Amino acid sequence: MRRTGILAAFLALALASPAAGGIKVVPLSEWTEEQKIVDRSGVDALIRGLKDIPGLPRAATNGVGARKALVIGNNAYSGLEPLRKAIGDAETVSATLRDLGFTVTTLSDADVETFDDALGDFYETLGEGDIAFFYYSGHGIADSGTNYLLPVDMPKLAELERSKLKRGAVDASDIVAEIKGRGVKLAFVVLDACRDDPFALETGRSAAAIGGLSAMKPTEGAFVIYSAGIRQKALDRLDDGDRDPNSVFTRKFAPILETPGLPIVEIAKRTQVDVKSLAAQVGHVQTPAYYDQVIGQFYLRPPAPELYGIAIGIDEYARERMLQGAVNDAERVARALEAVGAREVVRIFDRDASRAFIDFAWKTLVEKAAPGDTIVLHYAGNSGQFRALPESGEADGMQEFLLLAGTSYAELQESGVTESHPDIITDDTLTGWMEMAAARNINVTLVVDGCHGGGLLDREFANVSFIGASAENELVAEIDVGGIKHGAVSEAFARGIEGEADFNGDSFVSQAEIDTFVVSEVIDRVGDRQTPQFMPALDKSARALALFEVPADIAERKAALESRRAEQASALAAGQKLSISAPDR
Repeated sequence: MRRTGILAAFLALALASPAAGGIKVVPLSEWTEEQKIVDRSGVDALIRGLKDIPGLPRAATNGVGARKALVIGNNAYSGLEPLRKAIGDAETVSATLRDLGFTVTTLSDADVETFDDALGDFYETLGEGDIAFFYYSGHGIADSGTNYLLPVDMPKLAELERSKLKRGAVDASDIVAEIKGRGVKLAFVVLDACRDDPFALETGRSAAAIGGLSAMKPTEGAFVIYSAGIRQKALDRLDDGDRDPNSVFTRKFAPILETPGLPIVEIAKRTQVDVKSLAAQVGHVQTPAYYDQVIGQFYLRPPAPELYGIAIGIDEYARERMLQGAVNDAERVARALEAVGAREVVRIFDRDASRAFIDFAWKTLVEKAAPGDTIVLHYAGNSGQFRALPESGEADGMQEFLLLAGTSYAELQESGVTESHPDIITDDTLTGWMEMAAARNINVTLVVDGCHGGGLLDREFANVSFIGASAENELVAEIDVGGIKHGAVSEAFARGIEGEADFNGDSFVSQAEIDTFVVSEVIDRVGDRQTPQFMPALDKSARALALFEVPADIAERKAALESRRAEQASALAAGQKLSISAPDR
């Protein structure tokens, strides 16, 4: 729950019951030392580092030459186990690369001569400053630290025939070296070639004794992605009934590849998370690996996201005013989103904050948003915990939830709290909403300004930037800002996206910048009494992932919106739902 003062905190703690099924609020006296410690000097060091980062690019070409790609998919092996998805992979990636402005050569079922000729022809097309992309889907093995890609006429080798690999297969490291030797700006190499050992004997022994590709150390300017980790197996399909035309890796990689605003390292990280999650559905471990030797940042599509928002603020619970600043927080965040050009912002205040309406608003914006767009989901109000069922898998045994306007803590104490209670939104529900956005490669910034906020997302998502106002067993205070009550995190977040978090002055606010600004401002406002939580963790926030673009006329926009707000004050006071489009960019 949020605290409106010492008396409210005392009453809240008095009402909280530690009994099973009840709300659990941990008093300040029981905080761990780790939760109390906030390192001001460490945050200051992060800020200095962010100020020195080069600005994010706006030009689509990043100031470099032509984009050229060679894509190969091999299914029909004559002497090895045939594959089902490799040609489909090649066709999907080729189409994606063409959409990204590449001139693409695509080969299917290439024998060793065709493979070699295609590589030679590809090398000859490359010039100084070009962007070169090589993609291979098919069988591949590692032997003595060398990774080999296998043409379709590769014979099955016996235990003592490893030397024949060099004559009948293609050394992946040679491909990277040849591409870089042509003076290209970037060599982007993708190997979906870690499937079952094609030389495995019936006894279970392997002629090459491998279980996947080996680590690669590419030269400067090269970026290499494997479809699975070192010595892992990459799934061609989830099961025999899997009708998707692409492998488990490529079905996730291709749509992420064309998402606007992602630096190439973020493409790799998102692919890692999504492939790992999909493979885990069938009990398989597959975590793509990548090797980054690129200096600076490169974008296949520069950041140009549309922005949407849902701002939820609840002061009144069961028609009783329990908080003073939650609606102020939601309105402040909504105006900040509009000021930076949000296409649509949905305000949901007090009694309008039902689970059905919030669910409807969320699903509507997910349908409107395109890949690479951003939705901000902001909640300010009371939140809490109840004891989870043993089978829930909650690491701390507690289920976190957002409290909605239809009930109060006192009523929950009497009735008990369960996952299906109509007046709460659990961490499981929030996680499900994030999965909807992830399926469409929509970026989400989730801000929860309530107690226990750090526990309100069950797992990390590649597309989600999560800011929780406190650790899982911390309370959250309301503070005075210019005579108006606010939550420290909400107020800092709003100011940050309006440009105060743009530490390097490039008119973009990155994931790392907004996270660092929020924690810095919270330290200044409340010291070590409140510990904001971030996912990804603060030290892993992406410095090159632009979440918000700050308009050059931000001051004028804020003034215009403030004037409009004054006109709408009576409607907002009545709790009407408003969906307001910001001025055109």
